[in-house]
Amino acid sequence: MQERIRKLHHNRIFALVFWLIVVFAAIVTLPNVNTIIQYDGQPQLANTSQPVKATQIQNTWGRNLNGTYTVNAVFNNPDGALTNKQLAAINKTVSNLQKRSSYYGIQKITTMTNTPTSKPQLFSKDKSTEIVQLAVSHNQGTVRQISGQLTSQIATIGLKTYVTSPEIVSDAANEHIASFTLIVILMTLLIALVAMGILFASIIAPIITFLAILISYISTLSLATNLAYHWNFAYSEYTPIFLLLGITLFTLLTSFWFFRDLRNHIDDGMESQEATSKVIQNLGYRILISTLSLTLAFGSLMLFDFSSIRAYGLLGIGFAITGIASVTLIPVFAGMLGGSLFWPKKTRPKLKDHKLWHSLARFGLWQPWIAILVVIYLIGPFAYGYRNQLSYDNATDIPNNQAVQGARVLSAHFGQGKATPVTLYLQANKRLDNQNQLFQLDNLTKKLQAQPGVASVTSVTQPGGQPITQYYASTQLGNLNNELTGIVGQLGTVRNDLKSDSNNLRQKTLQSEVKRLQKLASQTNSLVTDSSSLQGALQAAQAKSSTATTSSSSKQIKRYISQLLSVNSQLNAALSTLSTLTSDITTSNTDATAAQSNLSNYANTIKAVNSSLKDSRKQVTSMQKSLNKMYLYLSGLQSSEAAKSLYLSPTQIASGDFQQSLVNFTDEKVQSTYLTITLKHAPNAKDTAKTLTQLKQVANAQLRGTVLEGSPLTFAGQPATTATIQNQFQHDLPRVLALVFGITLILLIIFSRSLLQASYWFLTFLASTAASYQLTHLLMKWLTGNGDFNWQVPLLAFVPVTVLAVVELTQLALSYRLNDAPLLDWLLPGIHEVGQTMRHSLFIIIAGVLGLLVAESQTLTAVTLITILTAIIFNLTLPIMAAAFGKLAVILPAQKPHDFHMPRRKKRQKRADRPIKSVTSDETKSTDDNDAK
Repeated sequence: MQERIRKLHHNRIFALVFWLIVVFAAIVTLPNVNTIIQYDGQPQLANTSQPVKATQIQNTWGRNLNGTYTVNAVFNNPDGALTNKQLAAINKTVSNLQKRSSYYGIQKITTMTNTPTSKPQLFSKDKSTEIVQLAVSHNQGTVRQISGQLTSQIATIGLKTYVTSPEIVSDAANEHIASFTLIVILMTLLIALVAMGILFASIIAPIITFLAILISYISTLSLATNLAYHWNFAYSEYTPIFLLLGITLFTLLTSFWFFRDLRNHIDDGMESQEATSKVIQNLGYRILISTLSLTLAFGSLMLFDFSSIRAYGLLGIGFAITGIASVTLIPVFAGMLGGSLFWPKKTRPKLKDHKLWHSLARFGLWQPWIAILVVIYLIGPFAYGYRNQLSYDNATDIPNNQAVQGARVLSAHFGQGKATPVTLYLQANKRLDNQNQLFQLDNLTKKLQAQPGVASVTSVTQPGGQPITQYYASTQLGNLNNELTGIVGQLGTVRNDLKSDSNNLRQKTLQSEVKRLQKLASQTNSLVTDSSSLQGALQAAQAKSSTATTSSSSKQIKRYISQLLSVNSQLNAALSTLSTLTSDITTSNTDATAAQSNLSNYANTIKAVNSSLKDSRKQVTSMQKSLNKMYLYLSGLQSSEAAKSLYLSPTQIASGDFQQSLVNFTDEKVQSTYLTITLKHAPNAKDTAKTLTQLKQVANAQLRGTVLEGSPLTFAGQPATTATIQNQFQHDLPRVLALVFGITLILLIIFSRSLLQASYWFLTFLASTAASYQLTHLLMKWLTGNGDFNWQVPLLAFVPVTVLAVVELTQLALSYRLNDAPLLDWLLPGIHEVGQTMRHSLFIIIAGVLGLLVAESQTLTAVTLITILTAIIFNLTLPIMAAAFGKLAVILPAQKPHDFHMPRRKKRQKRADRPIKSVTSDETKSTDDNDAK
């Protein structure tokens, strides 16, 4: 039993079993990578960041809008303005959507029909595009599911329809990355298989390498996805790809070292297990320090808070697993198969002596300063011209996606920032439905509208992005001035009427009438007196005539009596008439007296009225002058800046339109509101973060000293998220580079035991990387017209170039350390020896990244070009700079200060006493021991 166990151990079967168990567990527990990319691929922002705070505010908004997505349904007529028939068709579609709102989880629908004040924001100026905003519950499903459901539901005959939102576009970007991730993985593995087959002209060796890559990759990927799925560890949408890059390149390089040495030993007649052990003994230290360097360098990234950077820390674990697999898994098959690994090639290929690095190193030794200046002249302009031109828009690589097309339609017809607005949340400790708070909100709205980079701002007082005129003092003053003008005119008419009435009421005429009536009354009284006297006389005469008639009998008397009777009869008639007249005169006298009294009273009344009319006329004149002054003041106030302020009366606040605006822009408690800011540029613009910082400063300054001072302000939306990512990335990227490169340099110094030489080599690598980055920028701009890299490019390119630097510089450092000869004696042969594998390393690096091109992604294309150019430039400049700086490190300290006061004869004698240096064709030597040291 012990012998069997010993044999199994000798054949490394236990290691194979261990790796089989690991890979089986990794495959079984591997979650769905596409799902992880969709849900966890986006950068995880800190809880203190603006977008996260805004999400918390929105989730407690109330009004049945908690936990909802805001989705835009876009209706576009590509042929021009929407016709009445098309508008009716849109209304019909919206009506059908409203009927099935519960089925689709729609909590609110906002159109220009039910919210007329928001029409400028929902209907394009060219009248070709209409937006219908939908608030959809999170419980309805993912944004991808919601988009799929609504896309078919809003389809309208004769129109282009889209369902879009920043969340849907981001999800589409993740979906696109997930779609080509598998293709990139398969193509990279295939190219790695072919590359190893070309290097060794074998079939078995590439398969063993393929298995090593596959086992290391699946193990690391399973660990990464499980950490993200179960423990919410940082995960990037490019995690499967950068893990593949790092593991593939490192495994290819270590496998190449292993198989090359193994074949040498086997061809020399060594038994397979013994040859395998010998190779592990020879390469173990080299693989160990390379693994240690990469593990520490990338593992240190777990210390960062930014999730997209922290996700790269998993590479440290990946390199550790790869390093262990290189010295445990590959030897299992090497020991079992031996020379069969290199089937069908039976003879060892003759290795040619490649002298490229030898020639470059000789150039550096020949004239170090000239060599350094030539390198600086060739790559210096590119390295110096390095610019951090990054784009933070992940939608540039997405092909024909309806959400992206909808966003582009919005940008074309409403402005570039329409598809990705900024939301500014303001939380107050008082209700926002009164004049004081609304006045300050409107001032804030106008202040933000005036800022550069801002296209429009909507708020509770300006729901359409434009001031509502009846809410402002200027309009209200204009209406008041019009009323004052009418009142002043009416007062003038009253004044004229009063003057006319005063003129018509003539008291003198009334007084003359009274006098005439008084005279008539006195004449009537005299007439009554005379009539009474005459009546008395007639009655006396009648009595006498009656008496005379009874005593006389003569004819004369009879005649006289007859005449007297006639006279008496006439007198009786006259008396009766006079009696009647007296009665009538008495009545007339009474009426005249009453008329006189009434006229006297009326005259007094007219006098009082006339006096009152004069006073009224004076008051009207004074009032008219006062109103004229008020009119002039209000007219001036109307044209002043003060009249441009908002003033909402209680009646206006209670109106239906404004209450609808309160519902749309405030929370359930009416203590929080939001302003929607549309920027002039898309959020990938370079100045987005600067614009948002300026907007926040302006908002805080505007609220200072007002009733809303101290109210928390929180930005949300895709530009806010982009700005947060940009700020964190720009803040952390220099620290990432300093940390990883610093750790690599320190380990390189420790392994080489040389501070200066390791620093010179590493500076050469940094200059080569910077030059290749800028050269790639120029190439991409020439090829695609857009030279701005996606912000993930530096991080992705960071992986293969770091592997390149660690592998090649580690090999150079070990050659330098293990050599006992003086530096000048080592430079040429040492560099030449390392250069023998340069072409193979260069081939492996280039082949390892070519698989990225299959994705047809500008991001991965840029990574490929940066890696290839860095590998080429670095392998051309390293031998020159290493030789030149190595020689200068020896000859410069050996030079003594020039003595200007030494006599010429003594100078000549001193030069004659110096030892003569000899220079061979292959190397430069000095006989001076100090120089050699």
